[in-house]
Amino acid sequence: MPSQNPMDMHVTLLGTGTSFPDPERVQSGVLLETEDFTFLLDNGSGTLHRLTQTGIELTDLSAVLFTHFHVDHCSDFLPLYQTLWLQEYDKTLEVYGSADIHDWLKGINEVSFPYLLDRISTKVIELAEHDRLEFGGVTIEAYPTCHSDQDSRAFKVEGDGASLVYTGDTSACEEVIKMAKDVNLLIHECNWLDGDHREGVHTSPSDLNQVVLEAQPEKVILVHVSPPVVRERDSVIEIVGKSNNAEVIMGEDLLEIQL
Repeated sequence: MPSQNPMDMHVTLLGTGTSFPDPERVQSGVLLETEDFTFLLDNGSGTLHRLTQTGIELTDLSAVLFTHFHVDHCSDFLPLYQTLWLQEYDKTLEVYGSADIHDWLKGINEVSFPYLLDRISTKVIELAEHDRLEFGGVTIEAYPTCHSDQDSRAFKVEGDGASLVYTGDTSACEEVIKMAKDVNLLIHECNWLDGDHREGVHTSPSDLNQVVLEAQPEKVILVHVSPPVVRERDSVIEIVGKSNNAEVIMGEDLLEIQL
């Protein structure tokens, strides 16, 4: 649970896996708690189940922020939405994403699940590059990332001297390096092994090493890790941590970090 300082941040990795099934890892999602707000960053398949394992009250959720709309980052949103309705969620759920968000929500609601329309109060907000959100002393800034043809976002969260970056899916890119400069915690994807990845889509260990060398975060947690990356855990961590002072670990579902 979050500390009593209203701007301290408590992070729980909900899903650290990919679209490739893994019995130990569900798809992408991060829970971020402060004393006054509860945020969900991405909502891939399995993250609703993981949310119940954290012990939080789902009706305390303040906002959902999507990095992009590939299915492994958003497919549990409708199950979450239905759960909030059934649990009589009585606030306005703020839902943030890039320019695709209105069409995405309209499509899945009106076309596929019209019975869910307007079951709870929802405010949908498009996030342009470098838009900043304020939540009682905590700021969240959206940065562009480099992920295929997606209009994708990463999020930098700052409050009371603590800072973290969650990249979502991205290849190594200058915007991520800029936003991650000297942060306390960088939660960065590492989808492919060296030699297996396609440029401009995901990040390999060697590419991530270059990001860490330039950005110099205090701690790096690898997420969106595929089964081959998990099998090579020790060598991947060694490559990412080469010639820098950052603490590098491979994320696990339900890993908790206090900032």
